[in-house]
Amino acid sequence: MFRTSHIIHRRKMKANEQETLERNKRWIVMLLLVVAVTVRCMIIMHPHSGQGKPPMYGDYEAQRHWMEITTALPTSEWYVHGEDNDLQYWGLDYPPVTAYHSYVLGRVGKWIVPEAFELHTSRGHEEYNSKIFMKLSVLFSELLIYMPAAWYAVNGVAHVKAPTTAKIDALALLWLHPCVLLIDHGHFQYNTVCFGLALAAVGCIARHKYLLGSFFFTASFLFKQIGLYYAPAMFFGILSLCMSEGLSQGVGNVLTTGLVVVATVCLIFYPWLGDIEGAGHVVHRMFPFARGVFEDKVANVWCTLSLVVKLQKMLEVETMLKVATGCTLLTLIPGCLCCFRRSYSSGPWVAALVISASSFYLFSFQVHEKSVMFPIIMAALLPVATPKSRNSHHTARAVTVLTAVAMFSMFPLVVKDNLQVLYTALMLATVGACELICHSHKRWRLCWHFVLLTMLTAHVIHATVAPPAHLPDLWTMLITSLSCMYFLIASAALSFGQLRGSFDLAYNPKVE
Repeated sequence: MFRTSHIIHRRKMKANEQETLERNKRWIVMLLLVVAVTVRCMIIMHPHSGQGKPPMYGDYEAQRHWMEITTALPTSEWYVHGEDNDLQYWGLDYPPVTAYHSYVLGRVGKWIVPEAFELHTSRGHEEYNSKIFMKLSVLFSELLIYMPAAWYAVNGVAHVKAPTTAKIDALALLWLHPCVLLIDHGHFQYNTVCFGLALAAVGCIARHKYLLGSFFFTASFLFKQIGLYYAPAMFFGILSLCMSEGLSQGVGNVLTTGLVVVATVCLIFYPWLGDIEGAGHVVHRMFPFARGVFEDKVANVWCTLSLVVKLQKMLEVETMLKVATGCTLLTLIPGCLCCFRRSYSSGPWVAALVISASSFYLFSFQVHEKSVMFPIIMAALLPVATPKSRNSHHTARAVTVLTAVAMFSMFPLVVKDNLQVLYTALMLATVGACELICHSHKRWRLCWHFVLLTMLTAHVIHATVAPPAHLPDLWTMLITSLSCMYFLIASAALSFGQLRGSFDLAYNPKVE
């Protein structure tokens, strides 16, 4: 009797807390936005990739150079090697939406700091004013695209009974994601524009606005081709929505969606529509398969296997490409097919997005260390999209721990770019979040402490023990291999949970 009354009392307290949060949600979101902007402003003067390292510098210089090229040359010369566009010096190799984004920022930059974007003479420009402009351009891009899209996606995929706290937690993770802060604001890139367009697509499709969602998703992978990591899950998710309205209506919806995608591609490629050779240059630059199966030290299967078997040297590029593609499809298709289950939640589809991106990161061809952000960003939506409370809590713990592992996996890049101070601050905050969320569950607490111990051990070894002379990258490979092992376990667990319906609200015919 006492136990029953105690449970009822706790439920009433939780309900009151949720009501209070719901009433103050607008102010909480505003406060969260202020915190997110403040944190970004604190990182502005932090070192960026390649700072003071001529002749190539780093990704910061690549982004600045693209603004220089797009504002000085006609579109027909953006992707073509020439006297004014040396493709060996950070040639534009992202899709046209990135080029348009660079053009807009370059025009604004030429008005504010003209010397930073002059053709030829501005190479390696790292003066104070131009650095402030570049760093703020990331922030304003996020305020216009990423942050609103994150809010829209969280509210779109959230299941009906999702508590306000879960929505706020998901939004806080997306807005203050340590990987975003480390890479886009430290290392320096504009990944959040791609994420913002993809999240806008997720928000639209979750609301059954799949035509608008198709437009946003097409724009996302034509901003950064790695956005194609989400393509299989997007395809199956939209197809399941279209076909749920009946065969004849479904076929019409599928055709209409296809036309929207084709029209969007044509619109974005408009400057090259009458120039087949020019369009070919763009596509060739977007998919440089000759670079190999992976770049630098990546926490994926092929890089880890290279410790034992160097498949990239044993097999021709075409053969390795087929092997990587086959492994990727085999690991993602079962999870994506679950989108066809009858469901009242977005959980299975969001899980499919994470599975798809994870499979591409672990098994696909031409993977960068920063590509780990694609599965980990979409995973932030999974707890709020999971309808079963118990599963949602487990998912939230898994996502938080994996965020720490994703940070850990990029440590070789951190060392290369001298980002250790920023990495340490962000990792300490992430560790604190993991301690907080795993503390109340014994098994998860033990799991997290084991992961933390292995990461700390690897860091100590990397910092204090010199690697053998004939194996200079041994400790770097230790970090990426440990990360790969955790990612494989997480991917397998996610796929298993997807197949057994852990992210689904079981269909009950009595509800209708």
